[in-house]
Amino acid sequence: MKNTSRRLAQELGALLNSDDNDIEIYSYSMEILILLLATMVCVSFLALLLGSVRTTFAFLAVFAVFRCFGGGAHLSSGKRCVFVSTVMLVAFGYLSCILIPTQQILIILVTVTVLAGQYTILKWVPAGTVKHKITDNKLRFMQKINMFVSLLIYTIVTFLLITAGSFTFAFALILGAMVSLLLITPLGYNIVAAIDNTFDNLV
Repeated sequence: MKNTSRRLAQELGALLNSDDNDIEIYSYSMEILILLLATMVCVSFLALLLGSVRTTFAFLAVFAVFRCFGGGAHLSSGKRCVFVSTVMLVAFGYLSCILIPTQQILIILVTVTVLAGQYTILKWVPAGTVKHKITDNKLRFMQKINMFVSLLIYTIVTFLLITAGSFTFAFALILGAMVSLLLITPLGYNIVAAIDNTFDNLV
């Protein structure tokens, strides 16, 4: 995957007459794009087989936005990321279909995620990795604001779904929020590190 993205970046760099630094940026961006496309193809296919496409993408809607603004832990390689992300998205999307909590439990879960989200934003957002840490204070502040806005929108949409009786989709959104917030915390980093270690031991 890295070789493919590198080759495409070099071809694009030659076409645009770019320097080595630009080619590195192109390569990194293309690798992310390839990983995203590969994950989405796998997720869509498996979710279609399980009949959970709508709840899977509902989960993804919140998970992706929170990850974008909040950051969080990442696996050490692209292949691991594709595999684990696919399993996670399909599993939680399917879980949203077969397990439907009552209205009272959903309200409790939303409240918990909102409170946990506020604490997480103040304490850890934006959460970086070893390779990418946001140190600019202005940018960090803007990421916190974006995350707060995302949390507010999530809260409103989820409560509207609960009020409308769409418990399945509300639960999918709640699970997306829970998992993404978890990956921002130190516990989330430890879980991802443990998964990485497991892969290392299997090789």
